Amino acid sequence: MRVDFEPMEGAFHFSPRPNRAHEILWREWSPAAFAEAAAGDLPIVLGISAVWCHWCHVMDETTYSDEQVIELLNSEFLPIRVDNDVRPDVNARYNMGGWPTTAFLTPQGDILSGATYLPPDQMLGALRQVLTAYRTQRPEIVARVLELRKRTSASLGAGAGEIGQQQVDDVLGWLERAYDPVYGGFGGAPKFPMTDALALLAEQAARRAEPRHLEMAQLTLDRMAGGGTYDHVEGGFFRYSTTQDWSVPHFEKMLEDHGGLVYALALTGQAEILDNTTAYLDRVLRDPGSGLYGGSQDADEEYYARDAAGRSQLQPPYVDRRIYTGWNCALAIAYLEADRRLGRPELRARALQVLDSVLTDPIGHAPGVPGMLADHVFALWAAVRANRTGDAVRIAGDLERFADPERGGYFDHVDEDGPGRLQERLKPLAENSVAAIALCELDTLQGDPTASWRELARRALESISAQHRQHGIMAAVYARAVDRVLSPSVKVTSSNPELVRAALAANPYVVTEPGDGRAIVCVGTECYAPTDSRDELAALVTKTVPGTKLPA
Repeated sequence: MRVDFEPMEGAFHFSPRPNRAHEILWREWSPAAFAEAAAGDLPIVLGISAVWCHWCHVMDETTYSDEQVIELLNSEFLPIRVDNDVRPDVNARYNMGGWPTTAFLTPQGDILSGATYLPPDQMLGALRQVLTAYRTQRPEIVARVLELRKRTSASLGAGAGEIGQQQVDDVLGWLERAYDPVYGGFGGAPKFPMTDALALLAEQAARRAEPRHLEMAQLTLDRMAGGGTYDHVEGGFFRYSTTQDWSVPHFEKMLEDHGGLVYALALTGQAEILDNTTAYLDRVLRDPGSGLYGGSQDADEEYYARDAAGRSQLQPPYVDRRIYTGWNCALAIAYLEADRRLGRPELRARALQVLDSVLTDPIGHAPGVPGMLADHVFALWAAVRANRTGDAVRIAGDLERFADPERGGYFDHVDEDGPGRLQERLKPLAENSVAAIALCELDTLQGDPTASWRELARRALESISAQHRQHGIMAAVYARAVDRVLSPSVKVTSSNPELVRAALAANPYVVTEPGDGRAIVCVGTECYAPTDSRDELAALVTKTVPGTKLPA
């Protein structure tokens, strides 16, 4: 049974080029949409797209503009459209291998089949096949769905174990073997920045006194910035390269990527590239009124193929002005790191303006969407890096809503009663690793021996430890977190930029807070006499020589 339906005006973003995708009666992801599908006994077509996604635009212009596709979707299916950036929790459970994703679901949200981009003829064939199977093979579908649910339920408890230095060595070894010594980066084509891998290499270069690791990270960033993956006219990095030599990019620019890239550039001392990159972010993605950063700028091959004069004749690619909390906090962390290592007070000021806006209670994800685990862990880390201990403790307490009280660690969202597969609880490796890093740094900053932040960090990593082999080199963020948890807590109190940089060069895990012109080093609960010697400071933060303990 069909009901009259008018989509919310402005609820969806379609291709900027001519298309008819808006004629499809798309619903937003909601319990009401699933209830409507159940009431009408209609299979669901879930389209997951993104504002910046080239092939999503192509699908709008072709498949979703086809008369027969529009008619079939509106008459026999319940179409739901989701933006990946707005609902990463939905994407995590339904993505079929890329964007756009086309998933065919039961009215309860179980997957019947799916694909990525489907041209019109293939889409029509798939729609007819799904419809025939749904109407004539209901017992087989029910049996398959129940079996899949049983397997999913059985796998939820897997993944826990001990953490140890061997896991850090594993990931570092995988990166070394995958490293491309000619063009930098890892593997062949397509080639992604993999910013956590670059950060791990830079950190381990200092930890192990192994300059080759730093050189690997620097070469990668140099090759990226010197090739087609960087916009040499307006600045900023494109999302990834379709070729091994970084020469042919996918042209979208993502705030999500730039947080990691700016952080890696700060760690590796690439000041010129960092300055050019942040100039793009501040000019194009930043809203001068609020100081917050939009999510992305669209891919547009014709625009980016031109020089500055040629671009001036065209409309710049669309900028998604929606504010995503986690990505803004990740950029704030990177800007704060750029100031600590390279002396960029203007970036610090912009980071603090971001945090003034997003460190609210409660923390959200995007306009109208509650905060998810990623938003909370990056907000926590940003609050620690900005020395906002009160905010950090509040956010750390709020993390308990996401916690797994039995096994430790954190689930990606708290909406257990959400429709479809949102009822499946996922414990993502990346977000739990960031949570562990942030909790470790909070433990160091607060200096409260009775606090359990470091223990919570350890439990989070133990709860996902078996995942690191499945993720391979993508587990670099996990290795960064494990090494922190296993390392002594070191805090440096000083407002002398040169001493702060000396401490960070010797030990990248140093937590810093303002002080006077000298530096006080605390290792665990033991603090040492103030020093203005860089050599003595380096020795203290690496615990290579004994210091003079302060009197109790």
